[in-house]
Amino acid sequence: RPPLFVLPGAVGCPCRCTRAAVSHAVSGGSWRQRVFSGTVTMTSGLFTTVTFKVSAETEFGDSVFVIGNAPTLGKWKTDTAFRLETSAGEYPVWTGTAVLQCGFALEYKYIIVKKGDVVWENGPVNRSLRTSLEMMVVNDGWFNGIRENVQTAPVASEQELTPKPPSGKSQEVQPSAKGDVMSNNGVVIVASVLPLTITRKGEGKFDIEWDYRKAAAKLRNPKRSFKYVGWVGLEIPEAEQAALKERLVGEFGCYPVFLDIKLAFRVFDVFCQSILSPLFHHIIELAEEGSDACWQWDHWHEYEKVNKMFSDAALTSVAQGGPYAAADSIWVLDYEMMLVPHYAVRKNPQVLIGFSFLSVFPSTEVFRVLPVRIELLCALLCSDLISFDLFEYARHFLHCCSRLLGLEHRSRRGLIGVDFNGRRVNVRCGLIGFDVTRTRELRDSQEVVQLKKQIAKKFEGKTVIVSCDKIDRLSGTSLKLTAFESLMKFSTSLWYGKLVMVQLLRRPYTTYAATDLLPAQQRELEQIEALAASINEAFPGSVHLVGPYEEDPKLRLAYFGVGDLYLNTSVRTGLDWSPFEFVMCSEDQMAPLCVSEFLGCSRVLSGSFSINPWNVDCVVDAVEKALQLSPMDRQQRLKRLYQFVANYDIDKWAKSILTDIWAARKDDNASGLQAPGLGLGPDSRFLRLEANCVYTHLDIPEVVEKYRRSSRRVILLDYGSAYAPHSLVGNLMVDARRYGARGATPSRPDQDFIESIKALAKDERNTVFLLSSQEKGLVQEWFPKEVWEQYWANLGVTAENGCFYRWGKATWEKLVQELDLTWMPKAHKLLRMYTDRVHGTYIQEKSCSLVWHYADCDQDWGAMQARELTDHLEDILEDHEVDVIPGQCRVEIRPRSINKGVAVELLLRAIEQKKPVDFVLCVGDDRSDEDMFALIRDRQRFNERSHRNCSVYACTVGLRPSHAGYYLSEMAELRQLLKALQDKSISANRSYSTTDLTLLDNRQQRSGSPIPIAKRRLAGEAGLGTPKSPATNRQLEGLLE
Repeated sequence: RPPLFVLPGAVGCPCRCTRAAVSHAVSGGSWRQRVFSGTVTMTSGLFTTVTFKVSAETEFGDSVFVIGNAPTLGKWKTDTAFRLETSAGEYPVWTGTAVLQCGFALEYKYIIVKKGDVVWENGPVNRSLRTSLEMMVVNDGWFNGIRENVQTAPVASEQELTPKPPSGKSQEVQPSAKGDVMSNNGVVIVASVLPLTITRKGEGKFDIEWDYRKAAAKLRNPKRSFKYVGWVGLEIPEAEQAALKERLVGEFGCYPVFLDIKLAFRVFDVFCQSILSPLFHHIIELAEEGSDACWQWDHWHEYEKVNKMFSDAALTSVAQGGPYAAADSIWVLDYEMMLVPHYAVRKNPQVLIGFSFLSVFPSTEVFRVLPVRIELLCALLCSDLISFDLFEYARHFLHCCSRLLGLEHRSRRGLIGVDFNGRRVNVRCGLIGFDVTRTRELRDSQEVVQLKKQIAKKFEGKTVIVSCDKIDRLSGTSLKLTAFESLMKFSTSLWYGKLVMVQLLRRPYTTYAATDLLPAQQRELEQIEALAASINEAFPGSVHLVGPYEEDPKLRLAYFGVGDLYLNTSVRTGLDWSPFEFVMCSEDQMAPLCVSEFLGCSRVLSGSFSINPWNVDCVVDAVEKALQLSPMDRQQRLKRLYQFVANYDIDKWAKSILTDIWAARKDDNASGLQAPGLGLGPDSRFLRLEANCVYTHLDIPEVVEKYRRSSRRVILLDYGSAYAPHSLVGNLMVDARRYGARGATPSRPDQDFIESIKALAKDERNTVFLLSSQEKGLVQEWFPKEVWEQYWANLGVTAENGCFYRWGKATWEKLVQELDLTWMPKAHKLLRMYTDRVHGTYIQEKSCSLVWHYADCDQDWGAMQARELTDHLEDILEDHEVDVIPGQCRVEIRPRSINKGVAVELLLRAIEQKKPVDFVLCVGDDRSDEDMFALIRDRQRFNERSHRNCSVYACTVGLRPSHAGYYLSEMAELRQLLKALQDKSISANRSYSTTDLTLLDNRQQRSGSPIPIAKRRLAGEAGLGTPKSPATNRQLEGLLE
């Protein structure tokens, strides 16, 4: 191996070294070359290849290296960094292919060796990459620039990699197709009922066939590995369950959940059908005593129980007889299963979950009526992707997240993302597809053709208006009959005896366990029959009611085939395939459609007449226009309708959703994230955090032991709502909203906290600093001069994010003596204008900053005005050295030189001028502490690299994405920690520790007057009974200093 050349100090080295050794011939004889020569054979299951590409302008003789935390990249040692190559044709692009471990969280930078000097990339943050089972080409753009793209290609799983040394020209790798990757993985579809019709034919004997009335059955595709989880639809004795399950799994790929019939009725028919469904359709009846819609907590708990059962069944592994295999995705359908994502991530935080709403989603004003609104939203946000039919429903969901949870959303690449617990939950909009192929086959079947002839003969010579609706008040059937009666009354001469309305009434397919219609459905049916009888009495034979019948697609398609007009007057309906089926059946007669504007699919039926069902005259006019259309207009409208219906197949819709589910988690995997769980019961959630960062629960005994052994300690405590006696520390904003908390109200420190601080400040080895963002006057009220005067030698307090501090004396000092505050009148005037405009907002005035709070106003209006205010402030204050910082329901303006990180850095420098610090504890609980955490983290890394013996702990209260390396789950643990440190300090004030006595013994030995440690320990224990000599007292005072 060529000799190493010792070079001058590196520039910008992340490990802050002063000297570095770099080899000018890394390629000769290095570990990397031994790999490329074939000595080491890598398999695709363990290692992969990564090609690095960077553009750098260099001079003749310069070399470019990539250095990082992987052994191949030198483990941050410049003498073993990975060398890149270039050529005359490729310059200034430098490339190199390295072999790295799969799934490795890589951090790296580029360096340039210039005539013996090492130039590092600027910036405190390293480049990062998460390697996978695919070959990767990383185009990092320019030196000191940002990454352009990462391309991947799958590695053959059966063949070994024999890497070749990088030549002047790197090989291009084609990216893999998402759809192909997704199609190779299994999908577990979770629905309330299996997509089957199971009929009992005797003891232990069942007839089973696919039920294409259900959406899950329409998703069947032999190209994909779909597995279904759901209820069987009837009660099965325990003795017959094993045999039935074996048959369902073997023949249909269905994994049953066996429920008691009474439990299924209470959950699906009562809770889902009578409470959730009406409320989701903007009908509020939760307070009607005695009705099925009256809220009962027992029903909610049963709903939780059933969802837990479905989640467990979906995640049961194949080895245990379940459907789930590694890399499978979970696809949950509709509102009956809204808690399944919550229970699934508690059991397996890495599982891919997509949720599709097949119904409507209510507005915030309606959804907030639910007593369990927070639980439902948080459960849904455990998914990776949430899909809605229309943007209107997605907008309602996003508004609920904003107003009830305080979550923000943003759009990226066609998907809307909600930031929740450090994760991005994607929200997409796309109407569910239509089963074109199966509908065509059924329409052309001989049985349907014969039925069609019989119906046509029955209504020969008459114009037929056909409709198909569920027996539901939301279907608007009563409004339709009223409009038809009006048409017959005022157009008798034109339509009397010539116009017939055929109304198909079908049982709601969401009626699960009930054998009869529910009471509300029965009342609706009676009202429809009464209206039809009244119309037929005035105009005999003009209304024909068909049903109520079980869902029969053949009968429905036969009637659609003879209809001259399709009429829908839905009040509010989500999923309804009837208009699509009518379009497929009306190719011969080119029949038009009149559909309600409140029907979910009305937006895409561009060739239909849109009507307001509440306006009877509007409905009558639209029907007359549609019936009198010319053949040319009929053809043009049908062409527009048919073009969408025939091309938007349900298989395309399923493929699109599965691709988006895979892509949502792939973004997380690419950045290397982990998902720890937090909490229990309905409050539990999981957070997505960076995997290459250490998020460790703080070990209190370890901290106390390090504290005991140290001789110079700094304790930094962010004081705010974290130490309030009734605060919600460690919980998310979600929990504050749950209990009605709007703005954060500062609380006076309680007695336990005061006693802990006093005990810590009495210890001469401690320097305790309390950092607060509150005003100086409020902090001074909390810590008055008269009470705390004796503690100021070892106690410091800051106010307004470090603008003012008090340390060593009772008077306040400024962190920065000369602050330019000429911007404040201008900013205050603008804030006053926005405060007058938005009711419920107010201005908080501090000595060097201004804060505009909007937590108590309408959230959407406040957030909109906050964005405008931020832009306005940045425009008028661009010539001033200030930062405009938007936060949670607030906008803050403060000087750039003021933050907690700057204050802590100056504090540590001042302390270490007297004596090096060997223990640092920093605790905070909100976003304003991140500057302080980042500084402490950098200090910790520096200590590790320079091998300094200093214990550093940056800790956040409540697990969340943070620069802190440690966390405490709740405030009780923080109080426990302070109490343990307090006890150690009190004990140390009573007697000297072994460390102190050892240091003292060494000093006295050097002074020539050794005193046995045993005698001094006895003297320390005796306390009052053994006086110390003046010399010993001076030596002890020096030790403490």
